[in-house]
Amino acid sequence: MSTDQHAIIPKPLNPRDADGLVQQLAPGDRVRITTTELPRTICTVQETRPITSHAPQLVLTAPPMTTTAQDDSQQATFHCTATHADSPMTVLEYIHTATDTTARCLGSLTTIAHFPRLSTPTEDIAATAEVAANE
Repeated sequence: MSTDQHAIIPKPLNPRDADGLVQQLAPGDRVRITTTELPRTICTVQETRPITSHAPQLVLTAPPMTTTAQDDSQQATFHCTATHADSPMTVLEYIHTATDTTARCLGSLTTIAHFPRLSTPTEDIAATAEVAANE
């Protein structure tokens, strides 16, 4: 297996290390999570809140979905919070629509894996666009 293939493999993180998670992840990072009530979901880290007066917290967002009933766009936000050290993080899901926000508990965070950032240098994008325009 080449090093390029290793670059896209998500790196498992410890779901019971809330302090470590908020230190290892940054806004814009992509993660895959599972909870006791939710199958695998790909999310983007929106915010990390290190331990202060409250427990460490991760705020994750899922891609927006459109409901078929009213073609209403829904955005899910997941708040992952640990109550004490070495305990699994509790995950609350907030669904935001144009008219309402609903919340539900999705149980405990059972797995979390970090996807490496996949970026293309700006020069490569410009060169590709130039070649396509000349063809």
